[in-house]
Amino acid sequence: MKILFITQLSETNNYNDNLINDIISDMTLHGLKEVHGDNLIDYPGAWYMYKDEVVKKNYDIKKLWGNGFTYYNLLDNYNSIDRSDIKNKIKKNYFEFIIYGAFEKSKLYFEESLNSNSKIIIIDGRDTNQFNKIVENNKIIYFKRELTKNNFRNVFPINVSIPSKKIKDHVNKNPNNLLAPLIPYRYKTYVYKDENEYYQMWRDSLFGITYKPPWGHWWESVKYYEMMMNGCIPLFVGLKNCPEQTLTLFPKKNLLNIFNKYSWILNQYFPSKIYRKELLTYKNFALYFKNVFKKKMNIKNFLDQNPDIISIRSNLINYTKEYLTTNYTAKYIINTSQDFYNSKK
Repeated sequence: MKILFITQLSETNNYNDNLINDIISDMTLHGLKEVHGDNLIDYPGAWYMYKDEVVKKNYDIKKLWGNGFTYYNLLDNYNSIDRSDIKNKIKKNYFEFIIYGAFEKSKLYFEESLNSNSKIIIIDGRDTNQFNKIVENNKIIYFKRELTKNNFRNVFPINVSIPSKKIKDHVNKNPNNLLAPLIPYRYKTYVYKDENEYYQMWRDSLFGITYKPPWGHWWESVKYYEMMMNGCIPLFVGLKNCPEQTLTLFPKKNLLNIFNKYSWILNQYFPSKIYRKELLTYKNFALYFKNVFKKKMNIKNFLDQNPDIISIRSNLINYTKEYLTTNYTAKYIINTSQDFYNSKK
């Protein structure tokens, strides 16, 4: 099986310091490379994902969106891939699958792809729940992040996923923080410039608060997965309102139960320190002041009183390993697409 993966980069100028990466596209590419190896050609080559090419270009991956954490510097042998004569290979039906990793950013050779016998996959990883009009073309299969309403039989959901080698094997049994110091969308708490230091912050924390941004249409965030892969439990405010076809592989039911059991922890923190102003309510303050004269729970007492918390954290790590890896996503995309195209015969 030969697979062509069209990246968001241009053919002539793909060396740009200004946020050249696309996380949904890149995570998909990583998984496909892990599963299919040299049978997958990324074009134009996503050089910033290859360790040897990053070194060759003397590129600082911290310039990437997300500081270059989690997905980058993991692939090898950039120049061993034959990226020659791609247009003619498409015309000659060399590829079984042609995948557009960030269709809104690059439609390179799309007309040639449509006219070929290749199976065409569109990855739509945008923050919006809107579709590109190409979804109406029944020759393609469309994987949509932030999927809410779906009236198309060729549309399927896609989640964020994590490289398996980044997932920890066990939890930190001696954490320092009841609640992680990084607060979503409070950018002054985003102080971690080193990847290992960032991961250690999650490993040192039992819980991490998170929520959908009040001003946006998106639910998805890499942070949830980075928490879980390090044994930190997301306390996801408002998760009960998440649409059914969004975050489909995320352990929503489990995390809702955890939130219902442990959300009282948030009442020990002054609301304006852990919530964006758009989420502040009188109830937040009332619950805080109701508990303000009680002795604040320290982490040792919490662990003593909640011995099951270690198994909860371990189970989230194991779930991440089984269902939330880039390898899992790659297999899901190809298998779902095979089934879809077989059903059309």
